[in-house]
Amino acid sequence: MLTTKTKPILLQPAWKLPANIRAVISTRNNEFNLATHVNDDPNKVMANRQQLRNFLPSDPFWLQQTHSTRVVKADLSKAVPDADASYTTDKGIVCAVMTADCLPILLTNASGDFVAAIHAGWRGLNNDIIAQTILKLSQFSPNDMLAFIGPAINQECFEIGKEVRESFLATDTAIAPFFIPSINNEKFMADLRGIAEYKLYKSGLLPQNITNPKICTKCNHNWFFSYRENPNTGRMASLIWKE
Repeated sequence: MLTTKTKPILLQPAWKLPANIRAVISTRNNEFNLATHVNDDPNKVMANRQQLRNFLPSDPFWLQQTHSTRVVKADLSKAVPDADASYTTDKGIVCAVMTADCLPILLTNASGDFVAAIHAGWRGLNNDIIAQTILKLSQFSPNDMLAFIGPAINQECFEIGKEVRESFLATDTAIAPFFIPSINNEKFMADLRGIAEYKLYKSGLLPQNITNPKICTKCNHNWFFSYRENPNTGRMASLIWKE
């Protein structure tokens, strides 16, 4: 459920959006890494970011992602914040998150009043970064919100230790069905996408307003960066803005 937007670097989510909202996802085509923290050539990264900028209304509001639950309002006049989600109600401000197996979750609502981007790995999911983001948008009804869960690692490729599963169950036992035993002893396969959907439901989103195409980054590592495929990898970006 992705369609080519601007060959070769950007894809457009197949996601029904309000007329004033735009969203794109970068790919790894030609090793189009956008992260400055992965031991890539800084000049190449800056060139990639400039190429990306050509398709956007402004520079993306980048985050220093730390698997936290910190959510900030996107403000290009401020330094890059330590945070894992951003939001804005302003036009022309691009919310962005970078991933390489973690979930990129993009949010808006049926009226196109706001946009938000969430970086959700297992720690962020377990600590409720989704709920924290929606809380920042409390002036808008979750029933009207639209969510897109982008390319990320799927359950069949994401093995975790029992301590991760126990950490989730310690906060919410209803999450148990999202883990199945691995072929390896005391290991489990975790369905981060399913957990994210569940968390979105709990926060008030309607099932029909959640788009989750289940495109696996590890299975499709020719298209997307995947840390589980190769820890020495770049990062792609998921971006959303109001026009």
